Amino acid sequence: MAKANSNEPGNLVRAMWVFLGYMLVGPFFAGLTVAAALLLGPVIGMQRWLPDPLPEAGASAVAAFVWAALPSALAAVIVIPKVIGSGRFGWIEAAVAGVVGFAVFAILTGAPDRAMLPGLSFVAGLASVGVQQAMEAGRLIRGGEAS
Repeated sequence: MAKANSNEPGNLVRAMWVFLGYMLVGPFFAGLTVAAALLLGPVIGMQRWLPDPLPEAGASAVAAFVWAALPSALAAVIVIPKVIGSGRFGWIEAAVAGVVGFAVFAILTGAPDRAMLPGLSFVAGLASVGVQQAMEAGRLIRGGEAS
């Protein structure tokens, strides 16, 4: 019988770290994206997608961080069963969880501009993949292809 590696965390511990990672890293990426869009948007020609007048970047980034906590929790709940079962989840599961978590929460809370939902959902999926990659790089989840 193979002896378990005592340095290797169990899948329940990995699931807890996945939830915490999504709750902290996901909103950080959301705030960073909002700040970058507000600061770089006028420079690279995104004026038609930005409000007029532009809000303060810092306050908007903090608001995005706070708002993104619940969609990030939904995304974590979507991937946690996979983590409990195999100790890992792939980038495609992360992308789907980010898109679904964001879209469900935005629709339930009454997103002000529904025309922006597809683009913002895509950005949420990218942020979720970033969270997955950060957790894999930190060895909080197992690396490699999810099975």
